[in-house]
Amino acid sequence: MFLVASVVLVLGFWTGQSGDRPAYLREGDRIEQAFRAYRDRLNTFFTSLRTVINQQPSAAAAALPRLQPQDAPPAPGRVGYGVLPRIVDAPPAAAPPVSVFSYSWPITDGYITGENIKLDQAEAAFRALSDLADDERTRQLGNLILEYRKLLTNQRTIDQYIQYNQFWQRSIADDRARFDQLTKVYDLMKSDAPDVAQAIREVLGKPDVPAFVKVDRTKPDYIIIRVPVYTDIEDEEFLAKAKNAIEELWQAKEGDVTYRLEIELRAVPPSAQQGDRIDVRAHAAKFPEDGAVLTTGAQTNHSLVGRYVALAPGDLYARTLAHEFGHVLGFRDGYIRGYRDLGERGFEILELTSVFDDLMSAPREGRVQPAHFRLIVEAQEGK
Repeated sequence: MFLVASVVLVLGFWTGQSGDRPAYLREGDRIEQAFRAYRDRLNTFFTSLRTVINQQPSAAAAALPRLQPQDAPPAPGRVGYGVLPRIVDAPPAAAPPVSVFSYSWPITDGYITGENIKLDQAEAAFRALSDLADDERTRQLGNLILEYRKLLTNQRTIDQYIQYNQFWQRSIADDRARFDQLTKVYDLMKSDAPDVAQAIREVLGKPDVPAFVKVDRTKPDYIIIRVPVYTDIEDEEFLAKAKNAIEELWQAKEGDVTYRLEIELRAVPPSAQQGDRIDVRAHAAKFPEDGAVLTTGAQTNHSLVGRYVALAPGDLYARTLAHEFGHVLGFRDGYIRGYRDLGERGFEILELTSVFDDLMSAPREGRVQPAHFRLIVEAQEGK
């Protein structure tokens, strides 16, 4: 659900009088503070619930699902250099042919309010346990454990919404001209204009393939795209899985010709401490320029066209990783992301996905097409 792309993450954007922070940052700070307060409440509930479960007679406790210390609500916004995601092979749930998503600080605020109400109800049920008979108390404890797990799942989802908002609101502020253009295409698509497909393609344009991407025709009936990738990730098992995931998805066949992508990993030493917060763009600029970059420390998984893939913690679907690597090859997103200016409440981010069925347009279910490879070959052999 969560779609990312090639944008530059900036740490600040200043408007108005000197010293004023823009609305999207002020509102983001307020929402994040509210979310942290909710997380603290949920953690208190978890601790109390687990204590009562552990105090139950052994026969009653054996009938209950267990809550372990690792089931505690995670701290919000866990980001940092060297923190790796978990590559997940299975794709997310399939989206409908055309999916429309909307994110904003007001929407996220509404989610937090709703979860606080659910937690109010769970806390009230917990306080009433002392009035129940033993069998009924055990049954109600089981219900509260199930409810807590739902609250925990939703807490993690809201954390993702906050990270997503922080990333894209900054991105919109940093490149209003391009997002204004994309918003016009978004509005065209919503209006069912007959020329929308052409309009989208004009906005996206041809790939800006970097010079370090090479075309290898030495093997009969094969066209191999070779890409050197510098990385400061030291986990060899993770790197092997990432490389395999990208190469397996970046394949296509057209007639007798097989297209393949092959990555050459080049190790560079880490330049920050584990868990440090870094400026990803400045960090990536330190790498050699004769190759792409695969690094960590991002707030959300994203790429910069022709340059880097920056990874964030959490689950990372293999298809999403392959989509992000497509940006390194020079491709922009094939889906549309526009926005609405909400004034003091920041921006509303508007996404319209799966307009086309290729990987760069539909990261969840799209596939690499021979056309992707032809565009790379045309760009490189035409230079």
